Amino acid sequence: MSGAERIPLADHVADALALLAPVRRRETVGLDRELVGRVAAAEARARVDVPGHDNSQMDGYALASADLAAARRAGGDGAAATLPLGPTIAAGDRPGTLDPATARPIMTGAPIPAGADLVIPVEESAAGSFEAGAAGAEQVGAVTLSPDALDPGRFVRRRGSDTRCGDTVLRVGQTLTPARIAHLAACGTGAVEVEAPLRVIVLSTGSEIAAGGAVPEAAGVFDANGPGLAAALTAAGAEVVARGVVPDDVGALVAQLRDQVAVHDADLIVSSGGVSAGAFEVVRHAADDDGVTMAFPTVALQPGGPQGIGTLDLPERRVPWLAFPGNPVSALLSCELIARPALGAPPRTRLRLPLRLEAPEPSPPALEQYRRARVLPSGGVRLVGGASSHLIGGLAAADALVLVPVGLDTIRDGDVLETLLIPGGDS
Repeated sequence: MSGAERIPLADHVADALALLAPVRRRETVGLDRELVGRVAAAEARARVDVPGHDNSQMDGYALASADLAAARRAGGDGAAATLPLGPTIAAGDRPGTLDPATARPIMTGAPIPAGADLVIPVEESAAGSFEAGAAGAEQVGAVTLSPDALDPGRFVRRRGSDTRCGDTVLRVGQTLTPARIAHLAACGTGAVEVEAPLRVIVLSTGSEIAAGGAVPEAAGVFDANGPGLAAALTAAGAEVVARGVVPDDVGALVAQLRDQVAVHDADLIVSSGGVSAGAFEVVRHAADDDGVTMAFPTVALQPGGPQGIGTLDLPERRVPWLAFPGNPVSALLSCELIARPALGAPPRTRLRLPLRLEAPEPSPPALEQYRRARVLPSGGVRLVGGASSHLIGGLAAADALVLVPVGLDTIRDGDVLETLLIPGGDS
């Protein structure tokens, strides 16, 4: 492929999805705290109605609206009515039946007895509160009520008013949140199928990178990509089983990967650096090894255009390999835009927001450009730092990525552009 030929980002993401499809797995996990943040791999349906029966929304008195209206007329007082009491109903009791022209004390969540169609809160009674008593006990005397309304259904939670049996309560690709876990539990689900985390090796390439946290020598640099990619992959649902640094030595690169894959039974390799057109592009040179199958497309993307995709070929299997550029922003954006969807992570929220600029800025019209940005309280979005792929501080300060589409050569104040919301910034 010549330098002028570029493939769309969407096509490269599709290739990454196809590459990882054979190694992605499902697992069944019970409803506990470890499920939070996992991604559903199968839908779940409600096994029961929620609520499972008509029940009281308040502590009060269950009765029939017609009986209450008749009692008010008979008493001659347009506001108050007195009814004899039946047995108390507590949460968990069988609903039973309401005797005609009576009221039954009922607690919040308790089932509505047959014959009742509304609940009058205890605060709308002459007593104003309940005394402690045994559930189901026969009540002596009567209660005087001064209800604010007599509408049938008042303070009654209807069966299935939240969820009906058979409703879909979890869809493929949704993230498990505490509220979704509570909903699943309420609907009778004890476990769900989720994406199993892929075991990933993260490798930073380059003789200039100081390994193991050591202080770099001369013109060397600290390893920013390894920790950053490991964190991003973990956030996307992967399990990073090994992280390392390798110099610009093809033999060392391939040997280290083979050893790490064998030790950790890895599903995926993610590397940074060594994929451009320089003289020391170690991943590109490793493609000449009989045990490596790699392609190096140039993606119509900035930053992150040079990419590598392929496999480390072992006797028993082929391990997928995504090779990203070495500049820190390019590596992390590649992980965000390529590895994250290929792993099955849920898509980021995308909004169309107005851009706030002091002056127009150029953009390469042949490329899909992603600019680091902050969302403003006003609802607009402001760029953070420049477009260069080494400016990791700008990405650290950003909570959004503004997409400048192919075909646009200049961005201006007020342009409404698609914006991805990402974790970060001051939050």
